[in-house]
Amino acid sequence: MPNALSFSCIFSPQKLPDGLHCRQRKTGVTADCKGSNKRGKCPLRYCKSCICNRYPLIADEVLKKEAWECPKCRNDCNCSRCKTRKGEAPTGRMVRAAKRPKVNLVRTESNDALKDEIVVPRGTLVTCIAGMKLQYEDVGAAIQFLEFCRSFGKICKIGKGQPEETLRHLTQHKEVSSVVADVHINLLSVIENGKLNRSDKYPRHGDEWIRKVGEYISLTFHAEDFTLRCLNQGVSGYRSLNPSCKLEVLNCLCDEALSSEKLRTCIDNKDRKCVATQEIKAATRKQKELKRRYDDMTKTIQGGDTANNEEANDILSQIKEAEEVKQAAQNGL
Repeated sequence: MPNALSFSCIFSPQKLPDGLHCRQRKTGVTADCKGSNKRGKCPLRYCKSCICNRYPLIADEVLKKEAWECPKCRNDCNCSRCKTRKGEAPTGRMVRAAKRPKVNLVRTESNDALKDEIVVPRGTLVTCIAGMKLQYEDVGAAIQFLEFCRSFGKICKIGKGQPEETLRHLTQHKEVSSVVADVHINLLSVIENGKLNRSDKYPRHGDEWIRKVGEYISLTFHAEDFTLRCLNQGVSGYRSLNPSCKLEVLNCLCDEALSSEKLRTCIDNKDRKCVATQEIKAATRKQKELKRRYDDMTKTIQGGDTANNEEANDILSQIKEAEEVKQAAQNGL
């Protein structure tokens, strides 16, 4: 791929992807959005599958343009959250429709033209997450939050069992519990680089943290959106939100946290560790192969065979170089 696209191997098994659609943990290459908003550079990254399956018409543009802006920045995003916010029905998973469509050709009587009907197989509806019965439209948002906590819970000071407890309170209780307040306040602390005294600045039972959340996610919602109006009212307004809206607010705040200096540093460190680990594995494999060749050669070398002696010395030199590469990578961990 062209260098202008700035694809980079950023995903590792320990890392939450920044892609807006798949919300999966995977290894591979991604396209970084070059757009920006009021809060700085857009943090979104799209994996190859998202581009090919959901935005095939802009695939060439992604490859060619250096200043590529993602669909989210261009207000043309077709993820479930954006479609729902616009009052449109979510498209659902597109991988089967994009890769393995079952096409029935139907001849219409009006214009005698052919019409393609794509039949997508129906899957099993999942509504139980972490032992909780959820509305089917909330399952994706719940999984997204749990994945975020699994990757960044420690740095965000979200303890073991707290994500599940937060989901339980959000979906089953109207009152704003201390568990829910703590998660939001911790995320605000990460976004603001941890410089604020949480207990003084954002009391658990006050309105200020709720209003501050509304300020940070204002770019995601329309200015007159019902959710923002409720957040501006503090605790009383937050209580009036349904579980789906509360989950959306929480995930939007998590997205904001991903753009913070603290989490970006964490992600970059994981990237470096991933690269170093791959270099160590590659150097180790190379050493084993070279040692095998050297052992085979020493068994057949005769005392006066100068050419073979030189080749053996060259192999020893390569083994030494591989060891140096491995040592340098280990120092970077």
